[in-house]
Amino acid sequence: MVSLNDIFLLVGFMQIAFVAFMQWQIYISSVIKTFSIGSYFLAAFLLAAGYFNNEPYLIVLGALTAIIRGWFIPNFLSRMLRRDRWRARELKPVIGVASTIIISLLAAVFGYILYTWTMYGFVHSALGAIPVAIFLQGAFLIISRSNPVTQLIGYLVMENALYLFGYLFPELPFVVEAGVVLDVIGTIMISGVIVRLKEEPAQSSDEDFTELRG
Repeated sequence: MVSLNDIFLLVGFMQIAFVAFMQWQIYISSVIKTFSIGSYFLAAFLLAAGYFNNEPYLIVLGALTAIIRGWFIPNFLSRMLRRDRWRARELKPVIGVASTIIISLLAAVFGYILYTWTMYGFVHSALGAIPVAIFLQGAFLIISRSNPVTQLIGYLVMENALYLFGYLFPELPFVVEAGVVLDVIGTIMISGVIVRLKEEPAQSSDEDFTELRG
């Protein structure tokens, strides 16, 4: 019989694969869709964990994750991309695409090693290495890309990792998770303003889209 720990491992490794896939993408819409799919998987896990463990706060958190991180945030960012079409591609990545994929996977391995050497003695669960690896991948996604939308997705990936890590501590009160959700909403609103302030219309010149010409 499949246990919740097995599902946790599956969802965790899928999150790691999704972040590596984001590193491969130069079209921001694909990054947003990948994040949305990953958030739905995370929400499904939280719902299942809440149901089987009879923990209503996990069910509420899972529903909020699906609505806010799976639907609302991706739609908000997608509308912004449709309004500012020059943001639709990663024009000047800080690191090459091939290199970022390799480094992202190495970051996941380093996260496992770091967790084993530091936090394992306190958590006493090998599962904790997965959210640490995803957290480091999200941080690298931020520093390896120059597009502010992708950087914002990297920040949200880091918060998804915290959600998974929080599952290992069921004694945390629901008010903590609710506070995280509210923080996410506020961060998205503020980030939207920051993205608008960072607009550079000059980037939409024909030189930036030479690769699209036939």
